[in-house]
Amino acid sequence: MRGLALLFVCLQTVAALAQQVDLAVIQFPEPKTAEELNAALAGTRLAEMTNSDRTTTSVPYLKGGTVLFAQGTALAALDSSTRMGATRADVKGAYRKGLLEIRIDLSEGVKAGLRSFSSRTFQGAAAILPGSPRVIALRTITRKTQTVTKGNPKVVEVTTSNAVIAQLR
Repeated sequence: MRGLALLFVCLQTVAALAQQVDLAVIQFPEPKTAEELNAALAGTRLAEMTNSDRTTTSVPYLKGGTVLFAQGTALAALDSSTRMGATRADVKGAYRKGLLEIRIDLSEGVKAGLRSFSSRTFQGAAAILPGSPRVIALRTITRKTQTVTKGNPKVVEVTTSNAVIAQLR
């Protein structure tokens, strides 16, 4: 009986390690809320939606998003680094008892000579189960920018929402 219980625990551990997770950082050009994003994400597949530099979906609420980062990986391999052109992505995370904690550092450019270098960090934690994608973190940024229309300069406020989204499969 003890051996059977040990086998059951081992099988559950192997199944958890074999699970895959799709991660994405998407920037939307308007303010979004986590509740509305989760409702819009219901029934979608994150890997298909982020298969381009823009969100590809028939759900109107999710259209127009810029995909800053997308990756599918095993839950056991959440600590990884990837380079896409001049952008480096470092992913660190853990999945314990249904809670996914994730940190994604995106670095653009090169730290050498006179080249510019910028980095952005996206992090969050949320309970996540297999099924629909879920918002792990959401950050809304409002900034002022100058535009010129027919020679007239104008300062406008621009609000964007950056969402870290994950889906277990």
